[in-house]
Amino acid sequence: MGQASLASVERPAPPARLDLHPPRRHDFAGILLLLVLTEAVYLRPSILRGKEVLLGLDYLQLHIRGIEFARNALLSAHMLPGWNPRILLGMPFAANIQSFPWIPTRLVLFLFNPDFAFAVGVALAAALAALFTYLFCRRAGLSVVGAATAGWTFACAGYFTSRVAGGHLVLLEAYPALPLLLWLIERARSPERAGRRAWDLGALAFCAASIALAGHPQIPAYALGTALLYILVRGRGVLRAQMLAAIAFGVGATMAVWWPTLSLIGRSTRLLALAPPDNDVYLPYGRLLAFLAPGRDGYPPGTALFSQQPFHGYPNAAYFWDTASYVGLLPLLAAAVLLVWFFLNRRLPAWPWTFLAAVGVAALLYALPLSEPLRRSIPGTFLRAPARLLYITTFSLAAIFGAGLDAFLKSNFLRIGPRRVGVGLCLAIHFLDLAAFSVLFIEPIPPPQRGIPQFETLLAREAGNARIATDAGGDGMPLATKYDDAGGFDSILLADSYRAFLALTHAPADLNAQRFDGAALPIPALRAMGVRFVITRMQRGDLETVANANGMLVYRVPNPAPRAAYFTGDATEFLPAAQILKAFVERLRFDRLLLPEEARGYLPAASVPSGKSPAIPTACAYDRPSSDEIRLTTASSAPGFAEVLEAYDPGWVADVDGTPAAVLVANGFSMAVPVAAGSHIISLRYHTPGLLFGGMLSFLSLGGLAVLMWRVRATAG
Repeated sequence: MGQASLASVERPAPPARLDLHPPRRHDFAGILLLLVLTEAVYLRPSILRGKEVLLGLDYLQLHIRGIEFARNALLSAHMLPGWNPRILLGMPFAANIQSFPWIPTRLVLFLFNPDFAFAVGVALAAALAALFTYLFCRRAGLSVVGAATAGWTFACAGYFTSRVAGGHLVLLEAYPALPLLLWLIERARSPERAGRRAWDLGALAFCAASIALAGHPQIPAYALGTALLYILVRGRGVLRAQMLAAIAFGVGATMAVWWPTLSLIGRSTRLLALAPPDNDVYLPYGRLLAFLAPGRDGYPPGTALFSQQPFHGYPNAAYFWDTASYVGLLPLLAAAVLLVWFFLNRRLPAWPWTFLAAVGVAALLYALPLSEPLRRSIPGTFLRAPARLLYITTFSLAAIFGAGLDAFLKSNFLRIGPRRVGVGLCLAIHFLDLAAFSVLFIEPIPPPQRGIPQFETLLAREAGNARIATDAGGDGMPLATKYDDAGGFDSILLADSYRAFLALTHAPADLNAQRFDGAALPIPALRAMGVRFVITRMQRGDLETVANANGMLVYRVPNPAPRAAYFTGDATEFLPAAQILKAFVERLRFDRLLLPEEARGYLPAASVPSGKSPAIPTACAYDRPSSDEIRLTTASSAPGFAEVLEAYDPGWVADVDGTPAAVLVANGFSMAVPVAAGSHIISLRYHTPGLLFGGMLSFLSLGGLAVLMWRVRATAG
């Protein structure tokens, strides 16, 4: 590859030399072909006909629950719930950006049946990744062929396709972020768009906000960080400051979502002293060979080749999911040629290939174990799994491969006919090579079973307000969208609830887990969580079987704790806060309430009866008008506390007969409200902590963006 030919490709074409670009119809044809070839990898006729759905492990266990919960709430109540009672003992919902990402592509999924939404999300993310890579590469001066090659490679690389089988929806949705930002930056700094720069900066801010609102924190962080570095290196003068400000204002506008999320993280498992999570994965040196031979270590459970070539040699399957970043052999060859070119010519290639090569290599190096001392010096768990930095390396390799093909096409090596034949042969080999690996993770399956009528009738008759327990992501999952489930799967869990789960299941105190299989919980834990029925395929000889259909079993749990109960002062015990959870687990009595010592002052004084007054039978009725509201009706001759078997969180506020009342931590994890003697109505409502302050920050950021766009437009005018 000659020096002149490579430099001519790598230097962006100046605006005045439009004759170097083909007619616009060629771009349309290139984009159309690119999208068709991309979707051919991910969509099957059976999926398009609605006969089958796309397999995604995490999607079936986690994301479908969140989508269905939010979709039902938006369609019925026309509002997003702040609290989700359907998993564990209840969890903040609107505050957890991973439960409800505000990225525009996630909003599109609410138009579809949740069973089929995953295939739509995958197809949409892949198409956008291919399109934005194409647009960026065209801005960087590549031909239609080079840009389309880069776009298809990035959209169909192993980093994306392997996570389809894994069901990592929030990561897949954020995948187009990096090429989108780089394209918008190049567009905003283009001289021919000076008159529309204000709108380009607005688009950059909007897309930065959309990316920041994606559910996966790492891909947006990597993309935004790389984009900021790109601006610092590529930008000049006032325009550089304007682009940096646009991204800052865009990210600032997301504080209405991110501030509550940061508040939630501050009271979650992320700040507990737990063992390292199983998916906090570096790129092992041995897995570097998977760039050349992706199947050398086998395939994890849930993939088609697992039974023939099980994944081996590493502690768990996360070492596959987070390091499966095969991009094909030819992109690696193109990168090697670029490296040789650098040493032979003793000067850096033109922009942006130098930048992409540098950040790609830096990301690869940081993903390796050699960066561990630096990461361990940062307290807490915020951005786990440094192997995921291969996202940047994947994009760099895809773009450099497109540039390499372009350089070969425009070189003086051979005549034009043989050069075109050579490029066509390379494209065919690359398509067959990468597609053969990618399709291993695209598996259509029958739609999940949407409930068993026999079970539905039983639960409607006997479950009442009690919880159920199902297999995580199993056939009982549809029932967990109608009834509160004691199990669940989430990467951000409330610290108090998490400690209670560990204590009730006698798990190690430093266990770091994200998934709790409710159907496998021991009887004491089931009773303590108010579970009346267990629905599973698992054989449990310790529980009574009450129904059996299609291989699924329903077990009855004996004497579960009530969802709400009233405890007089005599039935309440005050202990040091550090001792309460241990005492509750050891005693496991539901006729006593354990509160911290400082809660003693909240016990109302006993009223002095005038004359003879009849005794009032103690009672506590539970009602749930919505996920964010709990209503209790109590009656007792003595003052005491009304306890609700729901996770405590500072977002809960209470009133008794319209008068504000305290919400206390009971038994180490649930909620209790002090109540005077007599009959009362107690209302508990959930308000997302940090929402008001975050909204103010968003408002200020939007104001700053409006001023920036006005100033830029006024200057241009």
